[in-house]
Amino acid sequence: MENQDPQISIADSEQQPPVDSSASSSECLSSNSTLFWRVFVPIFGTVFLSGLLLSFLLIPEEDLYLPFPLLWGRVFLLVLLLGWLFLVRSTLWRLKRVDASASHFFVTNYWQTVRYPWSDVEKVEEKRHLGRRVIHFSLRAPGRFGQKISFLPDGRFDAWKTENEGVLSDKL
Repeated sequence: MENQDPQISIADSEQQPPVDSSASSSECLSSNSTLFWRVFVPIFGTVFLSGLLLSFLLIPEEDLYLPFPLLWGRVFLLVLLLGWLFLVRSTLWRLKRVDASASHFFVTNYWQTVRYPWSDVEKVEEKRHLGRRVIHFSLRAPGRFGQKISFLPDGRFDAWKTENEGVLSDKL
């Protein structure tokens, strides 16, 4: 690596464009456990149930010593796996991470991030699913992640809502 003159690097950094203040003042509204619920739980459950079903399919019936026919166990595990996949798709994979500033909110599914203005939010609902508090932002028109954005709120969400009262007050 070549030696660099510190004067040059300081001069170069002074010529960089200013950073957007709305992006730097954004605050995370969703819980840190969102990644656990969205990625770990579905993968762990699917791998466990798939492995159990695969073992019931590959092991001969006479080696299992079951009090019922093996076909019943296979069908039960297949229905259980399909039910699990439906539950994951309809609840857990809908969860997003939400960051917000006073003028916009940012939604990510951990691969893509989309910025929406607060004026796109039609209403905000709070519900309980699987024993957890879930917030739903209903958009006026479908966006990149659909018309309903769901997330697990952080403990800071209520404080942010009171600090930025004008943003969500008419949508609650």
